[in-house]
Amino acid sequence: MVPQVVTQTLGTVTIWLLSAALALSIAVALIAGSLHRHRAPRALADAVITVTRGVPTSLLVVSAGIFAFTRPAPGWLPDPFPGTPASLALVAWAVTVALALGSTGHLAVIFATGYRSIGAARREQSIVLGLDPLRRLRLLTRETAPSTLAPTGARLVHHLHNTAFAALFPVADLFGWVQQRANETFEVGRYAAVGIAGYVALSVLIWAACRGLEHWLRLPATRVAHPAAR
Repeated sequence: MVPQVVTQTLGTVTIWLLSAALALSIAVALIAGSLHRHRAPRALADAVITVTRGVPTSLLVVSAGIFAFTRPAPGWLPDPFPGTPASLALVAWAVTVALALGSTGHLAVIFATGYRSIGAARREQSIVLGLDPLRRLRLLTRETAPSTLAPTGARLVHHLHNTAFAALFPVADLFGWVQQRANETFEVGRYAAVGIAGYVALSVLIWAACRGLEHWLRLPATRVAHPAAR
């Protein structure tokens, strides 16, 4: 039982890491689009944010999974998902992308709220400094961290729970293992308890990572202020 649950848990972790990274990246791109000086990019970004917030993640996953299930996986497509056969790599990727889209709009709204919370003067200052886009993004990330990290961490924990939708398809994940073992042995309580423990442990790790990042982002300001306090 132990090797199998480890493999399925690694599958869940892989799906979460890939889909969360994709969701964060798309959310940042959408915020950049929504702040564009031209109307067309703003309208497109706002429309994508609205749609991805409004469509249930389960519907996105089911639609993507069914679409991919009827098509063979391309030979060049990597299969980084532990426990998932290479023939189902396309399904696993489709589920991963769908999960990412399910969180994209929510994360974009969190980031937009944090961007507005720093005030117009500080936003304009970041432009006047003439920084390249990457350095400006790092600066804004640090400035908005106090107001965005807590809700972002909460959304990422919820995103972890959404990975259970992968169990709708033969993609290896922790919740799918719980369902399979409960159906085979009828020991529902035992395997549900294992699944709960696994999800709680992973959720705590995500929360701790977000808290650690929040602390790390605040350190430079603390170090600058400390000598002056003397």
